[in-house]
Amino acid sequence: MRGTQSDSPDVFKSKACTSCFYCRARRREVEKTACIDDFVTANAFEHKRSACFRCHQGRKVREEFAGTN
Repeated sequence: MRGTQSDSPDVFKSKACTSCFYCRARRREVEKTACIDDFVTANAFEHKRSACFRCHQGRKVREEFAGTN
């Protein structure tokens, strides 16, 4: 039913974006899957000047995804 939500809108944002982080290179919230996809695209097409290709923060995300530290 409409209008019967018990949680505040802020709670829904935190539940919906549990795999998000603040990307310093892009200066916005980014999903971890989008970060990995952008790196894979930059790597595949050899876009070495891409911020995603050189991103240290993205490297940590990819290592976490791969299960290594």
